[in-house]
Amino acid sequence: MSTHATMKNTTIACALLLSAVITACQGSSFGHRSPECDPDKRLAELLHDYDACKNGRGEGDGGNQVLVDCDRVWNQIERLSMDFPRHAPSMMANAVIAYDERQNDKADRYLNTVFSLQPVHAEAAILKSRIAIEVGNLPAAQRLLANQVRCTPDHAGLREALSAVLYMSGDLPGAGASLDMAEGLGAPPWRIAFNRGLIAEKSGDRSAAEQQYEAAVAGNPEFQPAQSRLAGIRAMSGYNSAASPPAVEGGK
Repeated sequence: MSTHATMKNTTIACALLLSAVITACQGSSFGHRSPECDPDKRLAELLHDYDACKNGRGEGDGGNQVLVDCDRVWNQIERLSMDFPRHAPSMMANAVIAYDERQNDKADRYLNTVFSLQPVHAEAAILKSRIAIEVGNLPAAQRLLANQVRCTPDHAGLREALSAVLYMSGDLPGAGASLDMAEGLGAPPWRIAFNRGLIAEKSGDRSAAEQQYEAAVAGNPEFQPAQSRLAGIRAMSGYNSAASPPAVEGGK
């Protein structure tokens, strides 16, 4: 198939997916929906409560804080998805929470619902690829991300996720190229540096890896994986220097 034909087919496929998105976004009820019944507004409130309880923050003023039950809030978010079964953001929120709670099967079911409503959905694809990676299904993760990239080529997160899959699959040049695209689309520099460090380290270039990890730590001092990789690289370099036998004069 020619390049022109391939591009044409991709454009048609994406257009069909986007038309499905538009259809999925149509409300199931007629007329104006009151703010109290607005799923976006309600979801934002529930996610605020969920974030507060997960981070140990109470609700209230001064010393009159009220503890929030995370399980209760999640139940309400799940109820929201049942009350509004065509509300993709509620499905996505449930998928993220289920993944954070290490309930991957449940998260995957919610993600499948998201895709049935919005076939072009970068965040859902990224999360679903993580679940596939965790069970060792790299080909499925790569196919999913590559398809989403074809429909949303300007999404930096998709490019980063695809780079990670290619890296784990052993395609280091492909991983680097996808990372370059992510950088050009505005991905955080510290994260790009860390991933480039991983690629350099796997390629055997410890010097380049050390430089990239240093850049990652400088860009985000709180990012523990970069600190750990940098310390490991430096320890290995010191060990190799200490283990090298001293030169013998005269070549003996």
